[in-house]
Amino acid sequence: MSIIWQSFSINIHIMRAFGLYPPEKPTRISWLRSLLLYFAFAYPVPVLGSLNFIFGEEIDQMRFGENAFQVAQLACQIAKLMPFILNGRRIKKCIHYLEDPLFEVKGDNEKILEKWVHTCQRNTKVFLGSIIAGNVSWAVKPFLLQNGQLSVDVWLPYNLMENTMVYIFVFVLLTLGVAYASIAGAAIDPLLAGLCGLASGHIQVLKHNLKHLDQCTTDSESLKIFVTRRNIKHCINHHNIILSFIKEFESCFSSVVFSQFAGSVLVVGFCCFQLGKMSPTTPNFSILVGYLIVLLVQIYFYCYYGTVLYEESDSLTNADYIGNWYDYDAESKKDLILLLERSQRPIVVTAGKILDLSVTTFTTILRRSYSLLAVLKNQ
Repeated sequence: MSIIWQSFSINIHIMRAFGLYPPEKPTRISWLRSLLLYFAFAYPVPVLGSLNFIFGEEIDQMRFGENAFQVAQLACQIAKLMPFILNGRRIKKCIHYLEDPLFEVKGDNEKILEKWVHTCQRNTKVFLGSIIAGNVSWAVKPFLLQNGQLSVDVWLPYNLMENTMVYIFVFVLLTLGVAYASIAGAAIDPLLAGLCGLASGHIQVLKHNLKHLDQCTTDSESLKIFVTRRNIKHCINHHNIILSFIKEFESCFSSVVFSQFAGSVLVVGFCCFQLGKMSPTTPNFSILVGYLIVLLVQIYFYCYYGTVLYEESDSLTNADYIGNWYDYDAESKKDLILLLERSQRPIVVTAGKILDLSVTTFTTILRRSYSLLAVLKNQ
């Protein structure tokens, strides 16, 4: 089994079920199915919720805050999921980029990547479990805490409470819409962050190889030179393909991550605004705190693993000096210098060509959310 399937089998199965991952032999029917699922479930809640802000009557501040953060979150999911519908084949190819033979590792290097595989599996299971629990609480909330009132207000040209069948239909539609967007996000976010993590793992492998370039089972000088040159060439190719993967990753997913970051500023602000109006002893307060924690983890995934990738690539130049480079022949030294010069520039992944995937960006999002909260409180 390839490293991608070991790390992200759950993610890929969910994305395939939701039409966000093309089948082995894509057809027009499979594409239409993906498009139908996307429009049927991603759009109703944000569209009808937005119409409620325009045409709804007597919306109090408590319901406004609760509706606003849900509509904002689901609206950003529309932009976030769209590339998977329109550009599915290229995205699938990018996800499996790390299966290229040049990424193949052996011996001690396998242990380095095994740790990252387990990390990816853990992140997916924990995050997906949290999202499923949140969906269950969202679905039962109208009946346990709100006397049948839907968890999010939507605009319709008639009164839901007057027709039981219509109420059930709308409730099921909204529940499926929220589940589609949130579970899709629970599959995508750990996958994209995990790809950055696996890239960091390959840089760790590269550093390990640079430290042991002249390892050989014989004392023959000519054989040592041959092995050293071969290993340096392999390291150069490995470094080049890592950079190629990062370039393709950013090209495919930059807009996806930016949509998440931009939406999170609004959602965190509205969510905190809502918390400020609730009593800490109410069940709704606990549910909302749990939702806020999951949301912060969702954006921290990207920021943390983007930072790890930056730091690993930034330390790559040090690995060149740890090995016995002074014993190498002149040609090997020249090749090593070329690799050293190429690695002087750390790898920085950006969202929308604007924001770096870094812990600094995470704090920036929190600051912008606080600014929005201050504006809302002053209204």
